Amino acid sequence: MEETWPYHVTVFTSPESRARRITTSQHPHTFEDAAELARKARLVARIRTVFIILLCLATAAYGLMLVLPRLNPYSQQGLPRLSASLHEIETIPMRQKIIGYERTAFGASWDNSPGTSCDTRDVVMAGQTPSAPNCDAQGSELFDPYSQELISTDAIEVDHIFPLSAAWDHGAYQWDDATRQQFANDPLNLVATSRELNQSKSDSLPEEWLPPHPRATCWYSERVAAVAAAYRLSLSENSVQVMKKQCQFGNLLR
Repeated sequence: MEETWPYHVTVFTSPESRARRITTSQHPHTFEDAAELARKARLVARIRTVFIILLCLATAAYGLMLVLPRLNPYSQQGLPRLSASLHEIETIPMRQKIIGYERTAFGASWDNSPGTSCDTRDVVMAGQTPSAPNCDAQGSELFDPYSQELISTDAIEVDHIFPLSAAWDHGAYQWDDATRQQFANDPLNLVATSRELNQSKSDSLPEEWLPPHPRATCWYSERVAAVAAAYRLSLSENSVQVMKKQCQFGNLLR
């Protein structure tokens, strides 16, 4: 009986690199079987190469999704750049909880807008609702900077961008009542947003919370810094670092 010897098949995935190869675990007994295994091995190598290319493209696309919105951030006319505001802000190691905070320390309710029957909340909502007559925005839609979406005014709350309890911890505990009332009603520190986002933000600063839309994070950081600079409030080192990171791409094109 004629003895047959198995073929050992090694397929190189490219002529240039003999290090990249696929060695089959099967041992064909004829040259035709060896050729068929070699063909299958080359097919596997091509599929693997295509998969790696697709994975790289998907990774690059995901990276662009994260970076491109930050290259074209949402902006607000007249808002100081982050770097300018940070020069006027005291940075502290961390937020220290100061006892004694009560919401009523900043006034029991919204102030009335001079010369109108509208209060501060109405004015803020109307400012984000271009079609609202006077300051009546009820039943309309307004633009929410945090989500970058139009939302119904029936489901909104007015957020203090620099939260009142955070302001208390960062210096407002030393203010008189009039200054705290002014701070709570200052349009610079107010934005109408969805009830859900306002509740998720709570009394957080940038080290703990950022708007969900990447186009809004630099704008939000600049608003926090502008409020802090205007009222001589401090910020923690972590918050400042987070804020700088949000504006690093957008500032390249400004």
